[in-house]
This record gives sequence, structure tokens and C-alpha cells, in this order.
Amino acid sequence: MKYIAEGATITNRLLFLDGRVKEDIMGGGGFYAYTALRMCTDDCLYLSSVGKDFDDFYGAWFDANSCSRDGLFVRTEKTMYNDLKYFPDGSYIEYSIYGRKYTDEELAELRRSGIMYLPVEDPVEQRKHYLTLEDCLPFMDEAKGMYTSQALTDENTQLMLEHKKNGCQIMWEIPSTSLEAAHQKYLEGGIEGLKHYLRAIDILSINRNECEIIFEKENDEQIIPLLKQLELPVYYRVGTDGAYMIADHQEYFVPMISTVEKEKEIDPTGCGNSSTGAALWAWCEGYDPLMSCVIGNVVASYNVRQYGPFLDMSEENRKQMIKISEEIYEKLKAGEPL
Repeated sequence: MKYIAEGATITNRLLFLDGRVKEDIMGGGGFYAYTALRMCTDDCLYLSSVGKDFDDFYGAWFDANSCSRDGLFVRTEKTMYNDLKYFPDGSYIEYSIYGRKYTDEELAELRRSGIMYLPVEDPVEQRKHYLTLEDCLPFMDEAKGMYTSQALTDENTQLMLEHKKNGCQIMWEIPSTSLEAAHQKYLEGGIEGLKHYLRAIDILSINRNECEIIFEKENDEQIIPLLKQLELPVYYRVGTDGAYMIADHQEYFVPMISTVEKEKEIDPTGCGNSSTGAALWAWCEGYDPLMSCVIGNVVASYNVRQYGPFLDMSEENRKQMIKISEEIYEKLKAGEPL
């Protein structure tokens, strides 16, 4: 396949403050990135470790959108399924429905301590839910672009460098588990230390909060000049403000894009991952930095329309997405308001 997205498959049950419960919501960062690739092209593949029950939750979507299952590794009885409990301050905590049971008081205390995710207690079982980079290499050799959030260990970095010989460009969306490592690389070696850490990466996807942690800075005016010094394309996401594409020491800003009425924007979960997947496709297809950023934002506007991923990856919707992107691009180029 020309494009691949690799990551965890995580179904969610959403527990809202008002007592509402939304069950069987398809998700996971890699899956959302894959849905964005699928909106942009048929020539893409999802790589993930899943359970024997995968089709119970994802089968109808895969079949409706003619998606290949060739990248799925069935390694567990159950696909990951997490409760996602919200708190009054807007934060949440996530934990497996198949693991330990927590009281509301325990969850609130854990969240106050800064914890957002509670893994299953068995580390061996936990590891089965995630692919290793070695699992991805046979697919990467033939790909034009790959989305991943694999840890940048020395071993993984070397493997990436060795398997990019056919031109595969790697879009790395930094995972929360790598923030401290990136922060330490910056503290110890400054920008050069961080550049060395990212040496196997072709495009970086990162958000404002993550940059604040790594650089110990407080705003975009301080962060963007540092990202420019990395000397690689950066898709810099700034939440509801929009996103920047940074390339060749220039930044290209696109405000958050809405393509439906506000009351039809249902759930922003996965919008960062989906916009990242779309930006990868656009960049690898040769679009300029501004258009790559526009396409990322427009695809995210489809993701926000429902709980879980956009449902209909038809050619008609793809053409509509590109048409909307072209219109927004021309307005931005002309300095017109959106």
C-alpha cells in the first residue's frame, strides 16, 4: 500500500457528567489517522494489534468503506475497550473495562494526581495490544508515507533509517510517553540534541501543550521559532485555534475550519490524529505547506461531525473535501476572511 497508519485500536465507552453513556465508539490514534488517509485515498492500510472480536466493533465500517484487513495482527481475545470518564473541569481518565474496577472516588483522586490513563495490570497482556516497529517494516518498505507514534529508541531510529531507502516518509505524532524523553534531549543538547533525537523523522506532528512541556515555553510566539530550527516539516496543532505547517523556516497558519453548522459538530475526539493523517497524505502528494495544512484541517472537520470516525469514505465525499480545501486555500492565499 502507498500509505500506512500504525497505532492502537481502542474502542471507548464515554461516561458523561450528566449520566449519559455512549458505547462502542471506534477509536485509537492510529485508527483515526487511518480514517483520514482513507478519506484521501483508497491506497492505504491500517496496521494494528487487535482482538478476535475486532469485527464486532469495526467490521461494518471496514466493509462499508472497502478497507483491507491485511495489516491487522490478531493477538488478543479482546480488542482494547476503555471507559473514558469525564470530570467537571473537562478532563477525563481512561481505563480498560476488562481490568480492575474503580470507584468514582478512586478515579477522581487518580485524576487529581495527574493520571489520564490506567493500563491493564498485566504488562505482558498490555504489550500485546501494541505493534512493534519490526511488525511494520515489511509494509514500510513499499510505502510512500507512514503515520506512527512508535517510541524513538536508538534501535527503532536505526530501523527507520534503514527502511526508508525506497522513499517512505515518516510522519511521527509524538506520543505522551515520549514527551519526557524529548524534553530531556532538549535540556541536554538544545535544538541540536532534539534534532538528533528526531533524525529518522521526515515530518513531525505535535501540539501546543506538548511543545510547552518540551521547550518550557508558554505561547506560540516562543514555540514557533524553536520549531523552525528543527529544520524539518512540522505540523503544529493549536487546538480550536487551528494549525500551522512549518517548512523551510516559514510558518503557514490555517484557522480551525468548520464545514457544517456548529450544532452539528458533535465530538472533537481524534481530530488531531485525523488531521495529522491527512496532512501526511497531502505533503507526500506534493501539495505546498499551506494546502497540506488546509487539507488536514478540512478532514478534521468531517471527523468532528459524529462520535467516532466519519462514516462514509466515498469518492463523492473525497471530491467534496478536496473542493472545499481548494476554495479555502485560494481565500487564504488572497488574504480573504474564511
